[in-house]
Amino acid sequence: MELMKYKKKIIAVVLALMLFSAIMLQLAGCSCSSKAATTTSSSALSSIGSQSSTTSKTTTTQAAANVPVKSADGTISISAPSGWNLNDLGLYPGAVVGIANDANSEYLIITKKPKTEVGTNSSIDDYMALVQKVFGLVVTGPVWSQSSKVTIGGCSGLAVQLTGIRKSNGISTVYYINAVASKDYYYNICGYTDSSMSAANQAQLETIIKSFKETN
Repeated sequence: MELMKYKKKIIAVVLALMLFSAIMLQLAGCSCSSKAATTTSSSALSSIGSQSSTTSKTTTTQAAANVPVKSADGTISISAPSGWNLNDLGLYPGAVVGIANDANSEYLIITKKPKTEVGTNSSIDDYMALVQKVFGLVVTGPVWSQSSKVTIGGCSGLAVQLTGIRKSNGISTVYYINAVASKDYYYNICGYTDSSMSAANQAQLETIIKSFKETN
């Protein structure tokens, strides 16, 4: 009888130890799950923060929007970056449109001349010859490219590139000259910049030039 009681006590102790071990394993499993959940939550927050930061950077680097710029009589317009000086008619005497980005040495002027002032039976070649004569007076050592045909805002004409030392400031300058004709007028749409910056600025100046149109 004593032996039987002893065996029962041993069995009870073993069962108690097994139950205790099972409880501890369950608790350990919960702890691991909690840590994993915490880690996952931290990663998610980190990811959201990263996305938010990227979004913020994208927003702050957006380029300035383009805005329409019209001549005083409202007959012609171009589209130019809103951050530019959009009313700089002092760039050239007789300009009907003048815009400037001094910080990046980018400039554009438009002149307008009735066809009758060039000649009753004048052509775009006659007007281009007149433009080249005038620009030849404002630079030293002018170098002209071959002319090419262009159509801008429905007006056909000729485009030519001029490089020379500007007499007003002694800086080597590149001019992108576009002489075009409408029904009654000739226009010179000319963008220009320092020669050292022509590779960087040419594309934007040409984009502005191509936005030209008559609005009457």
